[in-house]
Amino acid sequence: WLLGCAAAGGRCGRGDSPAGVIGAAGAVRDRRSGCEGKAGSKGIMGGMANASRMLMVGLMLGTMVGVAEGVEVCRVADLALVTQTGEFFLAAGFLVMGVSTTLFVMLSFKAQQEKRKFFYCACFITVVGCFTYYAMLSGQAWLITPNCRQLFYVRYVDGAVTLPLAFLAMGLIAGAEQTLILAVMGGGLMLVFATFMSAITGGFIKWLWFAMGLVVLIPVLMAVLVAFRNSAERRHPSIPELYGKLAWLTVAALALSPVVFLFSAGLSQWSPNFEILVYALLDICSKVAFGFVMILSHEAMDNAAGLPLFSAVEPMARDRETPSYGTQPMRPVSKAVETYI
Repeated sequence: WLLGCAAAGGRCGRGDSPAGVIGAAGAVRDRRSGCEGKAGSKGIMGGMANASRMLMVGLMLGTMVGVAEGVEVCRVADLALVTQTGEFFLAAGFLVMGVSTTLFVMLSFKAQQEKRKFFYCACFITVVGCFTYYAMLSGQAWLITPNCRQLFYVRYVDGAVTLPLAFLAMGLIAGAEQTLILAVMGGGLMLVFATFMSAITGGFIKWLWFAMGLVVLIPVLMAVLVAFRNSAERRHPSIPELYGKLAWLTVAALALSPVVFLFSAGLSQWSPNFEILVYALLDICSKVAFGFVMILSHEAMDNAAGLPLFSAVEPMARDRETPSYGTQPMRPVSKAVETYI
């Protein structure tokens, strides 16, 4: 608008549209170039070049004005912020994650070397969750979304780390191929990124990101429920039972997360305090319960780690020859019983 007013000789008001300003600027330039008797071919070409340049400037200015008009400034009274109730839920989540991490670390020291990779996955999942809840409790790593709502973006950093780790642990337990495990982990990253972009945008772009996240979620769930499970069914009978428990904990959290997002960051129907409560419950199921179920299943963990199983020891040859009672082996009866009656 300022560039157009300068080109139009300053004859424009603040209420004039950008198109009108650009048109006035073009008219002034035409009067200066074509109405002074220089109507030759060079003047015509120059006028066309100037008009094209002014058209480009007008398009850029119009785009900037449209974007500026789309931005809404949130009033303080309209902000949806976390209160003391939400801080209590954050403190509870921080304590649960911290205590679980401590227990997992202590148990990992006693675990065999082949099984420690599963303990490490459980430890990293809960320690990242512990850091996340402490960041939210201390009032860090948040922003205001276009719908005037407080959003802790550190939660999506948490998901980008813990969700692939959970898929890695499940893939190792199921004995799936490395390429399939990497593909599912990449799908988890895409899901978290699409959800985060949907949370920080508004309008139809928000719901387009949300739809793309659902599109990514479907193959991820199929891989967890079908591909990984098929690999687990081909292993020791104790492994499918353990994998089924872990799969349902993960699938339940993944399936409920879009619902929570829809009513909180999407439609703003839930308060930030209730949102924190629901997410804390989902985190306890998908992180803490996931870790305890995994590391306390000793038989399945031994089979998943490839540890040798104890088999029944066959008796030695001399033990088989020695009778259970007496010093002399029992001789077969050569006569029928009726002969002694």
